[in-house]
Amino acid sequence: MKIKFSSDEVLSLKNFLEKLIFWDKRTFLRIQIKGSNIGIFGSTPFNCLAFIALPLQEEYAEEDLVVSCSEILNQLTDKNKEIKLIDSNKVAPELALLPPQGPWMPGEKGIAGDVFPLVKERLNRLKSQVEPLQMLQSEKNKNSVTEDAWNENLWGGITFGALNVAAGLGMLSFPNSRINAATCQGWKRFVTPSGQVFIRPLKAVRNLLSVVK
Repeated sequence: MKIKFSSDEVLSLKNFLEKLIFWDKRTFLRIQIKGSNIGIFGSTPFNCLAFIALPLQEEYAEEDLVVSCSEILNQLTDKNKEIKLIDSNKVAPELALLPPQGPWMPGEKGIAGDVFPLVKERLNRLKSQVEPLQMLQSEKNKNSVTEDAWNENLWGGITFGALNVAAGLGMLSFPNSRINAATCQGWKRFVTPSGQVFIRPLKAVRNLLSVVK
């Protein structure tokens, strides 16, 4: 099937996909279409799922597809606002388990300008912690320090790793934009105007591993 975007949505989608491919060039997308809206899930580092929702130019039949991220990105240009979606028919275990619909229990609220400095400061502190270990060639200790850092709750129960994903996707780019955290059935959600980042619960990770097997 083919779908049409506006110019602004093409740019937003392109930026989103480019970052996902930077993290994993072979990554897939879970795409859900309902009427004139499209929701796109992508797997990211730190046990997270990133999500954006965009309006479409027309109404479409409901679809739920797994597609190659690179194939979609290759179709996006300044002039081309129409893309062809081809279901990969491949198993993408990292996208098999999606967040629950709700109800989500609201948590901390704030603005991006309060959180981005925290992410930047924690990243700089992690670098300063890792540098001496690199000099000592202590790979085991370095991995332990970095893993502890990424799993650290930095704001509203949201981990440093998840907030780093949000920052990398440009979700913290506008200081005055409102943000919030929420939880549901063990999942955690970080919400911004431009997208969301979900943290899988341990139960979902175990189920994910069973899907891989």
